[in-house]
Amino acid sequence: MPIQPNPVPDPEPVIIDQQQREIKPRRMWVDSLLRIIKSKTSFVGLCIILILIITAILAPVIAPYSPTDQSIIDRYQSPSGTHWLGTDELGRDIFSRIIYGTRISIQIGLITVGISMVIGVLLGGIAGYFGKWADQIIMRLIDILMAFPSILLAIALVAVLGPSLQNAMIAVGIVGIPQFARIVRSAVLSVKETEYIEAARAIGAKHKRIFLQHVLPNSLAPIIVQATLGIGTAILDAAGLSFLGLGAQPPTPEWGAMLSDGRSALQTAPWVVAFPGIAIFLVVLGFNLFGDGLRDALDPRLKE
Repeated sequence: MPIQPNPVPDPEPVIIDQQQREIKPRRMWVDSLLRIIKSKTSFVGLCIILILIITAILAPVIAPYSPTDQSIIDRYQSPSGTHWLGTDELGRDIFSRIIYGTRISIQIGLITVGISMVIGVLLGGIAGYFGKWADQIIMRLIDILMAFPSILLAIALVAVLGPSLQNAMIAVGIVGIPQFARIVRSAVLSVKETEYIEAARAIGAKHKRIFLQHVLPNSLAPIIVQATLGIGTAILDAAGLSFLGLGAQPPTPEWGAMLSDGRSALQTAPWVVAFPGIAIFLVVLGFNLFGDGLRDALDPRLKE
């Protein structure tokens, strides 16, 4: 009788539970958070951002007066126990207006960056993933947008749409699209050539699934960093438009508009423009410091 070979037992399937699959992503974000906290500059930026958010949430509790109440008798009062940061040309409490202005600043930052990020990620992702004629058309349009100075392009857009805070946010959001598009395109170009993307194509995965489940998640780090840095830039640009009378309209307590209203009294009542200017400086500084720290924390080349 012929000798039957011993059957080779099938290898036992390797079972990887959900907890094991989540260890690596969780560890990455925990390590990034620890590096942010250990960095003095990024920690300072994070503290400024947290104070800004808490102030915006508790504005009705913190502000001693309404931001729109007027008192001509109290106009141009210097900082005192009654009005901590003084009053403006209409007797409105500057401290209360700055507190309520934090809400507008957060709204400006989130909406404008949201517009820039959604459209920029879409355009940059299509250009980087599909390439060829799609890449040529999209990137040439991006080059046209980048050929104009950002503030001049924003002014032109607001002039067409009409002066208002909403139109200013739309204009600033459109101006920020090229930065996101170029960053996403660069990230997608490097990710789509990796082996796991080739494997996904080999098993017949559709382009939509590859882009949304594989390419885009692995391109998030530079997008998050650009979004954080873009919030500070958006607040600054919107304040510039409001200063020119193209953004927030009276009596909205927006910091750029407060600078514009108080510029005529710069020599006689410098506190009217000093404190809104300091508020803008601190907020933009906070987001820039945190963005720089976040960029270092998410950079794999800097991991220990």
